[in-house]
Amino acid sequence: MDRETHLHSDVAWQEMLARLPDSLDLDKSAREHDALRRRRAVRDGATLLRLALAYGPGGKSLRSAAAWAGACGIAQLSDVGLLKRLRGADGWLSHIAATLLAETCSNRLGGRRLRIVDGSVIRSPGGGGTDWRLHATYDPAEGRFSQLEISDTHGGESLSRHRFEEGDLVLGDRGYARTPGLRHVLDMGADFITRIGWSTIRLLTADGARLDWNAIYAGMQPGELAEHEVLVDHSGRKGELRGTSTFRARLVVRRKDDISTVRAQKAIRDTHKKKQRAAPHPRPLTVTSAGFLLLLTSVSAPEMAPEEVAETYRLRWQIELAFKRLKSGLGIDALPARDPELARSWIAAHLILGLIIDEAVADSLACHPTTPIRPSARSSLWRLQNFLRDVLLTAIIGMARLSRIGHVLAEAVRNLIEPPRRRLSQFARVRLRLTS
Repeated sequence: MDRETHLHSDVAWQEMLARLPDSLDLDKSAREHDALRRRRAVRDGATLLRLALAYGPGGKSLRSAAAWAGACGIAQLSDVGLLKRLRGADGWLSHIAATLLAETCSNRLGGRRLRIVDGSVIRSPGGGGTDWRLHATYDPAEGRFSQLEISDTHGGESLSRHRFEEGDLVLGDRGYARTPGLRHVLDMGADFITRIGWSTIRLLTADGARLDWNAIYAGMQPGELAEHEVLVDHSGRKGELRGTSTFRARLVVRRKDDISTVRAQKAIRDTHKKKQRAAPHPRPLTVTSAGFLLLLTSVSAPEMAPEEVAETYRLRWQIELAFKRLKSGLGIDALPARDPELARSWIAAHLILGLIIDEAVADSLACHPTTPIRPSARSSLWRLQNFLRDVLLTAIIGMARLSRIGHVLAEAVRNLIEPPRRRLSQFARVRLRLTS
C-alpha cells in the first residue's frame, strides 16, 4: 500500500481534517509561514499538522513519533528531521489556532456576551528553560475559549491584551485590577466586573475625597452586601496624572462569614511571614480587608443589582475549570521541550486539539435533548471532553497495519535506538547475556 492510498483510507483522520474551517488552507498557510521548507519527507500541511499533534497532545517523544510515522506510512524521517520541522512550524501552528478561534460563534447571554479573562503558567521541564504564560478569554455560554495568546512569563497579565466588543461583560480577578486595563475595556464599549484589593486601585468617593475603608467596613454583618459609588483615579506610574483622569464605577462589598475570614486572615499573615517582609506584621487594613469580598464594576445599578454583581462574578471559576481540563485532560502542563521554538509548537498543538474539542462539545450540546433521560441527570462537560479527546487522538494516531510494519520495521527500529551510554540498560544487559 503506497503512502497516498494509505492516507486516503484513513477515514477518521480525514473526518478530523474536515472539521477545520473552510477558510484554512493547510498547504498555502504552511508555505506562507515557512513551515514547509523541504518536502522530501513531509510533503503537505496535513501531514505536518498530524506529526505536530502526535508529538504534542498525542504524548509521543520525537523518536517515538518518527517511528510511528514510518510504521504507519505517514512520513519517513528521523527524530532530528522531525525536530527541525516542528521548530519551524510554531508560527504556522499558532496561525491554525487563531483561525479556529476566529470561527468561534459569539452567542450572547442575557443580552450581553460574558467574557472571562485569566492566565495560566506552563513551566519548562526541570526549571532550566523558558516558562510560558497562556493568556485566555473564555466564553462560559459556549463552554470554550474565545481568545488565546502565548507569551513568556515576562508578558504580564492585563486586560489590554484582549479584544472586546461593544456590550461585552468582562470578568477578571485581582491580577487584572489595573486602571489602564479597565480603561481599555471601557474604551472598547464593554463593561467589567473585577475583584480588587483595598490598595490595588486608587478609589475616591463620588465627590473626589479619599475613600475611608474602615468606615465602609464598619457595622457590616457576615453575608451582608453594600454598594458605593466611587471614582477610579488613573494616576499614572509616577502619579503625574493624579486627579486628571477618572471614571465612575460601583464598589460592591460583601462581608465573608467568620470561618472564611479567619482562614483568609491566616493566609495573609502566613504569606507575609514567608516572604520575609521588612515590616514584622502585615498592615492592619490588609488583615481587615481579608474578611471582605471587594468587587468593582462599571455596570449601572438599574441593570444589575449588587447581589447580581456578586453572583455573576462567581462564574469566573469557569475559566479555572477550563484550564484544569487543558492541563489534566490534554496534559498541556507536561511540557517536555526546553527549546523555545519547539515548546511553542508543542503548546500550539495542544491548543489546536483543545479548540477542536471545544467545537465538538458545542455541536454535541446543541444536539443534546433538552429533557434529560432522568430528572436528576446532568451533563458532565469533563466526561464529554475526555471522551472527545480519546476519539480525536485515535483519529490522529490511527492504527499501524501489521503487514506494513514488517516492511518498515528496520526504519522504525533505527528511530528507536538509544544513543551510546556508558552504562547499559537492564534490557541491553539481559539481551547481551542471552545472545553471548
